[in-house]
Amino acid sequence: MLKGDLILITFPFTDLSGSKLRPVVILAHTKLDITVCFITTQIQWREPTDILLNPNSNNSLKKNITYPHEQNSYAK
Repeated sequence: MLKGDLILITFPFTDLSGSKLRPVVILAHTKLDITVCFITTQIQWREPTDILLNPNSNNSLKKNITYPHEQNSYAK
């Protein structure tokens, strides 16, 4: 796995009541853990700190994607 790769990972709900398999982008990858940020096409709930990516000729996106400000680190 490399920085920038997209993978599926079990991501916890904010209140820790459960989790859901979500697409994430790898932000950092070390020998001990991996830091990821979930991505979504549900842009109607965007926060001011989220990063919006639009489809263009330089990427293979089919929809607008947002990177929310929420991140998680996981032990390997």
